[in-house]
Amino acid sequence: MINKNNKPTKSKFDIGCRIFYIIGISIVCCIGLFGSSFFAYDFFDSLFFDILGIVLISLMLCVRSIQTFLRQTTPYGKIFTLVYFNLFTLSFAVRLLIPSRLWIISLFFSLVIATILLIILAFKYVKAPKNYFITIYEPAIALLMLLALMLNASMQSYTGAHGMWIPVVICGIILSISSLIVFIKYFKNIEYFKKRKGETISSYIMLIIACFIFSFTTIATVNYAFDDYSTVLSVEVLDKDVLSSTRGRTSFYFEIAIGETKTKIDIPADVYHSTEVGEYIEIKLYNGALGYSYYIYEH
Repeated sequence: MINKNNKPTKSKFDIGCRIFYIIGISIVCCIGLFGSSFFAYDFFDSLFFDILGIVLISLMLCVRSIQTFLRQTTPYGKIFTLVYFNLFTLSFAVRLLIPSRLWIISLFFSLVIATILLIILAFKYVKAPKNYFITIYEPAIALLMLLALMLNASMQSYTGAHGMWIPVVICGIILSISSLIVFIKYFKNIEYFKKRKGETISSYIMLIIACFIFSFTTIATVNYAFDDYSTVLSVEVLDKDVLSSTRGRTSFYFEIAIGETKTKIDIPADVYHSTEVGEYIEIKLYNGALGYSYYIYEH
């Protein structure tokens, strides 16, 4: 017997999930934006908001895993779905319990494993499209984690940045060629890409861009995350600067001199407020796990 109340119940559940996502994402964005704001930093600079943001992100990932799990009709779909989303859930849940460098490593490996799972699921989808329900949200979640790693990697001030682009370009070209071959061979005949040629061309362009972003993020993250040796440098604060973006995010910088070169370094808001021009701060100079040296301010 078919339960007539099944569809209304499922519809209400999906609506409830969407409302939860909207509220959760809004709160997390507010914490992120106002937490780095020049005017609201003192209020949002607390352990409560750090925990609240992490809990909401973890809950949203967990709810998404349950929501996707219930849609699957095959054992491999259910298992892969739970593993895929909850890898990131676990990574965010331990954010305040482990050092930042170890957290970046855990997030990086979660992204690698989840990407492999996503590729497996994509091939399963191509071979048996009715046996696994895959949506745009699965790769979107991975892209959010890639963005988190990219933002962290971009905070490093590389002293040899020009040299780092050589492996980035090489790796990006190899990834692009490999991805295009796989896409042309397996995915171009999916109904979504048959609608018009513009969709396929756009997909080619997005694949190439994604490959270069992934190569940069991977190399920069590995160079930072797997390097534990540093040299402490004491530098004078030559000037202070605040930059506010059109989206409301505020970034704080100190102008410093390393040798004969003047540069700006990104620093936390509390350090910006408590340090005056002419004072000295300590930064760390790392050789880099891949040989690309960089300096960074660390608490």
